[in-house]
Amino acid sequence: MHKTLHAAVAPSRTRTAAAVTTTTPRLWFYSTTTTTTTTTTSSSSSSTDTQPPTSTTSTTSTTIAKRSTRPKFLNPSTNRDKFLVGTAHPVSNLRPVLYPIPDHESEADRQLRERRERVDAFNQDFWARNNALFIQAKADYEAMALEKNGGSPVTSEQLSVFYKDFLDKAYDRQMEYNRQWWIENMGLLWPSAKAVFRKWTNRS
Repeated sequence: MHKTLHAAVAPSRTRTAAAVTTTTPRLWFYSTTTTTTTTTTSSSSSSTDTQPPTSTTSTTSTTIAKRSTRPKFLNPSTNRDKFLVGTAHPVSNLRPVLYPIPDHESEADRQLRERRERVDAFNQDFWARNNALFIQAKADYEAMALEKNGGSPVTSEQLSVFYKDFLDKAYDRQMEYNRQWWIENMGLLWPSAKAVFRKWTNRS
């Protein structure tokens, strides 16, 4: 399970709860280009018909293979046949996904895609709300601690108190999310099985 209780703490960035509003990411799919390695060995010698070689030079040149992965930015409205991943949401920190829609999408594939979109929307909603609560609570606590410190910076010890308090208060909310997350993911099994079975039957 990739979400744990400590994941409720969002990365510390300067953001406000108002940033929860939906943003439109740039979307892309990844392509990989591999540079082929080449090894060249050359040797030269000087000799005469009556004398053995007087000098020998050997040179070896090696090019190391390089694998580069670069995002190729695409317009999602004209590339719906591709698996597209967007830039991370500024509050939830989740990357949105656009699943491919083929020209002749079967009913089984459509149900699987829509179920995946439902799970993604569930995750996006929870983490956007949870992290917005965290950002606001942290800002309020830092303002209070700053005043208490007489203008001195908030210490790591003070922040550790805040983190524990926030996690304790978020425990029930986090456990409910974990329970629902398992339900949503288990719900993917039957649509996935139907989609795989359809592909097998079409090949035979």
